[in-house]
Amino acid sequence: TLLPFPALSPTMESGTIAKWELAEGDAFSAGSVICSIETDKATMDFEAQDDGIIAKILKDGPDAVDLPIGSPIAVVVEEEEDVAAFADYVLEESGAPGATAASEPAPAP
Repeated sequence: TLLPFPALSPTMESGTIAKWELAEGDAFSAGSVICSIETDKATMDFEAQDDGIIAKILKDGPDAVDLPIGSPIAVVVEEEEDVAAFADYVLEESGAPGATAASEPAPAP
């Protein structure tokens, strides 16, 4: 399951992952802090809604700056044996025009 970047406030449009509290392979339960997220106003904890295991962190360091709400930040699995399957997983991001048209609304004219 792809874990989307959360909206931590009603007006939040983007943010930065300040620090991952969990590493790849770490199990977590509902309420666990997954990472700290900086917004334009504050730094807040992103808490898990369900139990799972971080299989792959997709956004970290320079790639985790000004992320739009909903963009995938990690792969989460339910079973520990599934973690290895995502070791080499790469998020397919194409720079081709229209490549993200299905998942993002078109910019207003």
